[in-house]
Amino acid sequence: MCNILRNLFLFFVLFFLQNSFAQTMQIGVLTDFKLKKIKINKATGNYHVMADSIYLGLATSNDVIEIIYVSSGNMMVNFKGNKYSAIRKISLNPIFEEQSIQFTGINPVFSARQYEGDFVITALKSALRMVNEIDLETYLEGVIESEAGSAQKFEYYKVQAIISRTYAKKNELKHSTDGYQLCDRVHCQVYHHKRLNNTQIDSAVSATKHQILCLKNGDFAPTFFSANCGGQTCNPSQVWNENIEGLHSFQDTFCIYTKQATWNKSIPILDWISFLVNDYNFPIDDSISMQLLYDFKQEERQAFYLHPAYGIPLRDLREEFKLKSTYFNAKKEGEYMVLNGYGFGHGVGLCQEGAMKMARNSYSFDQIIGFYFPDYTISNIICK
Repeated sequence: MCNILRNLFLFFVLFFLQNSFAQTMQIGVLTDFKLKKIKINKATGNYHVMADSIYLGLATSNDVIEIIYVSSGNMMVNFKGNKYSAIRKISLNPIFEEQSIQFTGINPVFSARQYEGDFVITALKSALRMVNEIDLETYLEGVIESEAGSAQKFEYYKVQAIISRTYAKKNELKHSTDGYQLCDRVHCQVYHHKRLNNTQIDSAVSATKHQILCLKNGDFAPTFFSANCGGQTCNPSQVWNENIEGLHSFQDTFCIYTKQATWNKSIPILDWISFLVNDYNFPIDDSISMQLLYDFKQEERQAFYLHPAYGIPLRDLREEFKLKSTYFNAKKEGEYMVLNGYGFGHGVGLCQEGAMKMARNSYSFDQIIGFYFPDYTISNIICK
């Protein structure tokens, strides 16, 4: 009993100290899965395990925790040979910072993922909800590695750190109705594992600590980015039907010879025409329209296929046919529409491969940010 009380006292003291000097984010993790049963093990240090108000003990590297979804608000926990039922909340808290623990999917099955920080696990209407409570800067290290990989230049990592930090701060209420702030998926920021001790990434986050991008009025800047813009960034109105302050379309020659600069895809012409007719009443009986249909070119990025008068948004074609971007030319070849495309992603804001190329060409992080976000200011002051 004395050991348990001493461990609890140490846990609460360290928890208070860690959270007094750090900004904690609540990140929904493993959100791609409808989790029914999960195994937790291979901790790199000791984790306190709480089930509601019951202290279950310390999880070491040799211990396995199984959490099973029963129903909404109801879980079962297997730990150290004991079974606990009718549990509403599980908390996992490391004794020291930089410890991590591994999560492996049993139902459904998925590969193990390692995360740092604290965890709160609850049961929703149909699955387990996993929330990672983690220091903002530590979270950013995991985001940058997930988004950019582990072989980029130091200046690029500083760019990614600043825009990812800005995004996190600007959107920290994005998933408030879901019980956390941000998720681990593409529409927030990819966060699939803990930092893997890449010293370049860790140093870049540390070197830019507190730095964010602001608009002229002091608000957090909207820091969109995509893998490759194909040689021209995209106007936000072509993607989301709205203009966004500070984001404009412009030529980008840094990315045009990189890995994802071009792509090709062949689509059966009957599928192509069927979609246009069924969804947009395309006039297939009009010979001029059919001639345009078979030979479409974008000298610059456009919002609509063929002409705005037909009302066919290129973003809808991208979604329907799983295209890498909306920036493509299309031509009939036999029984297929052959698409020759440029770029990968929505193309708004920073082009990651272009920025990586700039970093390899010895541009500094502030020069790269200035190229992609000329209307923004790097600031150490917390924006509104």
